[in-house]
Amino acid sequence: MLRWPGLLLVSAALLSLLLHLASIFSEQLYAWATQQPYTESELKKVTQKLSDVAQAEEARPEGLKGVKPAEHQLVFLHKGPLISEKPPAPKPVVKVKKTSPVKVAASRVLAVASQASAVLAEKPIIFASAASSVAPAPLLASAPEVEEVLPPLKESPLTAEQTYPTQVEITYAYGIFPIRMSWKAENGRYALKLRGALFSKSRTFVSEGDVGQQGVIPQRFADYRDEKLINEAVFNWDEKKVTIKDGGTTKVEELKAGDQDIFSAAFQLALQGSRMKDFTFTVASGRKIYKDVPFEISGQASLRLGDKQIEAILLRGRFEDRTFDFWLAPQWHNMPVRMTLSLGSEGSFDIWANDIKINGEMVLEPQSNNHNSNSNRMMRR
Repeated sequence: MLRWPGLLLVSAALLSLLLHLASIFSEQLYAWATQQPYTESELKKVTQKLSDVAQAEEARPEGLKGVKPAEHQLVFLHKGPLISEKPPAPKPVVKVKKTSPVKVAASRVLAVASQASAVLAEKPIIFASAASSVAPAPLLASAPEVEEVLPPLKESPLTAEQTYPTQVEITYAYGIFPIRMSWKAENGRYALKLRGALFSKSRTFVSEGDVGQQGVIPQRFADYRDEKLINEAVFNWDEKKVTIKDGGTTKVEELKAGDQDIFSAAFQLALQGSRMKDFTFTVASGRKIYKDVPFEISGQASLRLGDKQIEAILLRGRFEDRTFDFWLAPQWHNMPVRMTLSLGSEGSFDIWANDIKINGEMVLEPQSNNHNSNSNRMMRR
């Protein structure tokens, strides 16, 4: 029989082991603690429609795309000689179209200058932008006497709900195991990543390419197991070819505009769905090409996700015995809140969103176990 010193040592060893295991499997323990039996209502007639969203870059006036506006404009009026003896050469006059937002700002600047001209006749006026790299102070012999602050130029009439998010983070649940998804879109490029881990094993899918007025245009799709590349699909849009590299085998297939990989497809439907007349396109994985998959809006369902009840539209694609189901939430820029893929030997899974962060704002949070139980009992009634 162990005495007290021995019992204390054994207890400390067991506690240390449990803490060590908890640190290793913390994500799985968190998923188990917040898990709920995900539920959906029966498919019903579609009463909502996919949100009409656009890339933020599309919203800017022609000629200002890719240009970051100044945060505010400053106008300095002063009197006194300049440090330089020679006056600066006059700048050429630039004609501005009536529709240009630059002319609106220029007219306001001229109005301020004309009001001050009665007092400061024949005195030099210097205009400077807060975003300019040239500071106005060294050019002045005396401190500015008048400062007018103008509001920033408006980039677009589109609201935040109408522009597609540049950064999204979703934690999906696959059983009790979390799958992290990240979407980033900037400067006409996107990067999409899904990663799940179980103990020391991991699976990662990566999709990257261009994004713009034509939606999502994948350049590469890759499948990693335990951080090792297993297969990939490389898209060559100049030659209209996609190259599948699976282990030691390589094959080349034809491409046409609008074709996607198995995960970029969800974001193409989300971004372009409200504009697309034909939902048929080829879907590529790192192992296979699914030619001309016809997608259709199959209905609408109420999904219990995290702490909310969400209406989602189901877009279903079929290829022989394979299915691609993407559940899109119009209230969140058509985000895929549930994805169900049945791909035969390539694998099948059904993942549900458990928390969602869009452009840094948490829009869906996990639900506590007690609340989950009550809510799910209500769903079953």
